[in-house]
Amino acid sequence: MPPEVLNIRIVFIIIMIRKFVDRKGELEALEKAYQKGVNLFIVYGRRRVGKTALLRKFLEDKWGIYFLCSQRGYEKDVERFSVEVSKLFNLPLKFKDFGEAFEFLVKQGKLVVVIDEFPYLIEAYKPIVSVFQRIVDLTLENSEIMLVLSGSSVGMMEREVLSYKAPLYGRAGGIMKVKPFRFFDMVEWYGGDFEKLVRIYGVTWGVPRYMELIREGSDEEIIQNFFEPTAFLFNEGRLLLMEELRSPTTYGQIIEAIALGKTRLSEIASYVMMEPKDLPAYLRVLSDLGIVKRETPVTKKTAKRGIYVIEDEYFRFYYRFVSPHYEEIEALNPEPAIEDFRRNFNAYLGKTFEKVAREFIIRLIKGQEIPTYTRFGRWWHKGEEIDLVALNEREKRVLFVEVKWKDLSERKARGILKDLKRKSKLVGLDDWEKSYGLVVKDVEEKAELRAEGWQVWDLEDFKT
Repeated sequence: MPPEVLNIRIVFIIIMIRKFVDRKGELEALEKAYQKGVNLFIVYGRRRVGKTALLRKFLEDKWGIYFLCSQRGYEKDVERFSVEVSKLFNLPLKFKDFGEAFEFLVKQGKLVVVIDEFPYLIEAYKPIVSVFQRIVDLTLENSEIMLVLSGSSVGMMEREVLSYKAPLYGRAGGIMKVKPFRFFDMVEWYGGDFEKLVRIYGVTWGVPRYMELIREGSDEEIIQNFFEPTAFLFNEGRLLLMEELRSPTTYGQIIEAIALGKTRLSEIASYVMMEPKDLPAYLRVLSDLGIVKRETPVTKKTAKRGIYVIEDEYFRFYYRFVSPHYEEIEALNPEPAIEDFRRNFNAYLGKTFEKVAREFIIRLIKGQEIPTYTRFGRWWHKGEEIDLVALNEREKRVLFVEVKWKDLSERKARGILKDLKRKSKLVGLDDWEKSYGLVVKDVEEKAELRAEGWQVWDLEDFKT
């Protein structure tokens, strides 16, 4: 084999392996359903999250068909599906519809049929969901076929396939929402350079396709991938909204407002020039998509006046640094955007690090390195704020944590901890057992601070 061919194969194998890091749980769930004889399994999740790679991996050792729906119309997809079935059985087959195709397939023994991007089929032929209801109810019952319907349009999958009013409601033997990788899952991709990993997490949100493009997390790499008009990630944020939503421009403006720090309903409404009473409907859609979430102080289970934050770090980065400068970048004048990025990216990562710190604390709990806490969130009141509060309401135990994306001297760390103790008295948990913590990039004299009873962690502790 020529060396260049061998190199290509090696690169391809590495990419494939990287894509399946930490997808063991998903593969096991699919395998369990297969062994159990489940006839219908639903897989969905945001675009680029790795659903197709997951499903192809699942099919590797099985007899089956992988079929990717097109946007070329229902009749064309029936024709294409006929071709795929013909290839599998080495027979000249042509079906008039999917119902006829599955009537043939159920006679062929144990088989997996994956229909990917099912929403394209719904868009082309609205009654198709009812067609598949009949296939599942009448044709697949007592058969050895496992049908997997997959889609990237989260809204359409939840509305047309999974909702109470959908024809297929209650018929799936398994439902899987494939999510981006968590921060600590990404160690298997990039290794244990956690400062680099925070930077990468802050722009990719653990989405595999983006992780393949952002490998080092350097300023120059991020600039090349986001601030050049021909770069894949330059238009990605807008395209995702266009594929998912009917009014992408309005939704994009709402996300941009939040990304720029306008977190209250009135502030967002003013930015997008909308009546505040009309805004909650849009925010609910963005919340359902996992892009935006509403936050209230963690000690208040219900609060009339919460704030809105961007949960998805890719969207947060895109609408903070790219979208406000979109026209300038497109006009080949990216310098203002790049200057904004270089000046403010480190401050932006402060919020990213808060999410990472929460995941780190949960890992410590699971590893039994600290006591159990069951509720997590931020707290704020009248200008005072605590980055992370972990509660165990049954045992009346609380951990207050400040999170700083900084290198701290012992003196500064001590000052932050003492101020944290002061702020904790404002929370109102007077008869609770209290602990105080600090999660930072790096801190001097960590052992001495711990010896005094403070809970102090930096990136070095992430390696354990």
